Amino acid sequence: MSSTPPMPSVGHASPGGLFSTRGQIIFAACACAGATAFVYAVDPNQHAVYPQCFFYNTTGIYCAGCGATRAVYALLHGRVLEALRDNALFVTALPVILFVAGAHLVAAWRENAWPKLVVEDWVLMRGGVAIFLLMMGFMVLRNLPGWPFEWLRPLAG
Repeated sequence: MSSTPPMPSVGHASPGGLFSTRGQIIFAACACAGATAFVYAVDPNQHAVYPQCFFYNTTGIYCAGCGATRAVYALLHGRVLEALRDNALFVTALPVILFVAGAHLVAAWRENAWPKLVVEDWVLMRGGVAIFLLMMGFMVLRNLPGWPFEWLRPLAG
């Protein structure tokens, strides 16, 4: 006879344990706070520690995400106009992203369980296509020559 206790089932979290929903939220919040502190402290215009855009490096074309790190740095230092200049799409989408993520996290924290997201397939498909087209449109516009499209390009390349 073995006296070893039975192994806990994989995938189940205790309500107050390290891998509970609240534990996951706390861990993610600490990781986000650390990443934010790093971006706040290390200027992407002065240091080469940040990854460069593979698409821009291979094609010379600005993608929809080019300048987002510099925009975050500018926002963290209170320079909203500079952030808009670095990546207007990212800066204008950020409040929506933060609101949706925040609402989801608050619901998860209250219940200590991730809420089930019920989304119709066609809504998800249309939303994904709309976001894709918005990003591609922004990418095309920021690469067109001349004014006013030059304003959509990042300050530093």
